Amino acid sequence: MARKPNRPRNMSTIKRSQSGFTLIELLVVLLITGLLAGLLLPGIVKAGAKAKQVQCINQLRQIGLATTMYADDNAGMIPRSTHSATAYGQLPWAYALAPYITGSALAPGDIQWTNLFNGLYRCPVDRRRTNNWSYGKNVYPELSAAETGGPTWPTLNSIPNPTGTVLFAEKLGGSMADHFMAHFWPDGGEPEVDRSRHGPTSNYCFCDGHIANQKFELTYDAGHGINRWNPDTAR
Repeated sequence: MARKPNRPRNMSTIKRSQSGFTLIELLVVLLITGLLAGLLLPGIVKAGAKAKQVQCINQLRQIGLATTMYADDNAGMIPRSTHSATAYGQLPWAYALAPYITGSALAPGDIQWTNLFNGLYRCPVDRRRTNNWSYGKNVYPELSAAETGGPTWPTLNSIPNPTGTVLFAEKLGGSMADHFMAHFWPDGGEPEVDRSRHGPTSNYCFCDGHIANQKFELTYDAGHGINRWNPDTAR
């Protein structure tokens, strides 16, 4: 019996199999891909910012822990900043804490110091280098009686409310100091705190070692009588 000849396929089917996606289909795929990217990208960016905020919190927590260890080895004394360290023959806080963080003393110019300064001492959001500090220390605990007008708080045990008193915070861009002159703020001094490094907030390390991510106004607001930098008024 004669075999029936195969029928040729529809020409549109032949063309479709040869060309793959049609132009319209390709545009639809690109449109969907663009929409998905638009939906996912903000979440990815937000997740990245959150991860950096958490890393900064962990770094400040290590600084706070190193401070506690230093105090344990030095009769409770809190390390000083460059505001007063030289006058008392002491190392500024970042150098004084280095052995508790790296296991050895460091000096300016050492590669280990550079790594520490641009590593643990550098907030991951802060892209600056050279001598700009990411973190600074509250000078209140190192002030003399002449500077405070009476009480002093040189040791962790002398802080009336360590849970409510700020010890370290995030430095404002452009400032090369390793400390905050918070005792000048009530007289009109401009706070050197980076108030919005992590969105509308920044990170603060308190004298008891705990870290809080919050708005600056929760630590200092002269109009509402809030001053958590002064150990005498911190609540």
